[in-house]
Formats: sequence, structure tokens, C-alpha cells
Amino acid sequence: PGRILVTDRGHEATAHLDPVWERSDEWYNFDADPRPRVRVLLSVDEASYEGGLMGADHPIAWCHEYQGVRCFYTSLGHAAEAYAEPAVCAHLRGGIESVLGAPRAIA
Repeated sequence: PGRILVTDRGHEATAHLDPVWERSDEWYNFDADPRPRVRVLLSVDEASYEGGLMGADHPIAWCHEYQGVRCFYTSLGHAAEAYAEPAVCAHLRGGIESVLGAPRAIA
């Protein structure tokens, strides 16, 4: 279990989320902070779980444009049960729609 901080609610992948999202997942430590090159959407609060190595700023979902192509990354969704969670599905759907340029469906 851990605490996710929604750092950007202005994106299709995060607009549906409250500022803090409590959930269980596998929390990746990255070799480098992607923040200088990307728009960070979600960060994990390392004080809420054990094993964090990135410090106070630990991005776990982001988007950016690379050579004219829209990109979206999330480290969420490791357990099959995650795909039964409406918030996770909306997060993934929003990320996919953002890269495809599709309008957000109203569910």
C-alpha cells in the first residue's frame, strides 16, 4: 500500500482523481528523475511505504512529446485486480486517449 499524489489534474489520465489516491501497487524506483523532460502527472509519497529510493520527488506517471509523437507512461497496474478498479481503468483510458487525440468519453 502507498499514497499517490496527483501532481497534475489537468490531464485526461488524472482529471478524475482526488488530490491523494491511496492504493496498493508495485512502486518502481527509477535510475533518473524524468521530471526535467516530461510533464509529471502522479508521484508516490515515499513516506507511505517502504523501499523508496528516489526521495521526496518520485514520479510514477507522466506524459511528453517526443519527436512530434505524444507519449504517456504509468507504472501502475501490476496486479490483474487493478484492471477491475474504475480509477485505474479511467487513468489508463485517459492516457490512451491523450496519445491518440481522441475526445474523452463520458461514462
